[in-house]
Amino acid sequence: MTELLPLASLTLLVFTLLVFLRAALHKALDFLEFQGFVADYELLPEALVKPAAAALLALEGALVLMLLFSASRAAGLVLAALLLGGYAIAMGINIRRGHTRIECGCGGTPQLLSKTLLLRNALLMVFALLPLLGLPEALQSAEIVVAIAAAVFLWLAFLLFEQVNANLLAISEMANSLKRI
Repeated sequence: MTELLPLASLTLLVFTLLVFLRAALHKALDFLEFQGFVADYELLPEALVKPAAAALLALEGALVLMLLFSASRAAGLVLAALLLGGYAIAMGINIRRGHTRIECGCGGTPQLLSKTLLLRNALLMVFALLPLLGLPEALQSAEIVVAIAAAVFLWLAFLLFEQVNANLLAISEMANSLKRI
């Protein structure tokens, strides 16, 4: 019988790779916009915004490459969890300040900062670290196809969650605006 741990590990590894590939591409394709997101967090002096944005993009690009190669996978997964944790801390600081009208800068569907995003990042951190329990070494071709298909399905569910979350926040803001009228 097929061991589930290697399949689950490969699924979460590919899922984490897809999340960060999308995020890195989003940042790279509109680096100026991403710099604006970094500036909006108001955690750095203006002079450090561009270098910090470039460093984050480089880290995400390196992370994607690390996840592709077995020799660096474990380090890539730890880096993924650390980046997600760092992003959550930055979001949490601004949520605590009451600065929630900031786009998270995660890539894809625009999302304003919320506690839901903090929970999402916590879950993504767990997903990034779980493969460390049993990184796949030698799987059959059929097992690899199943794990990749499951990862793509999980990633599509993640994209759907992001869209629903963005819609719910927009509806909530609209309802609050109507109450003020």
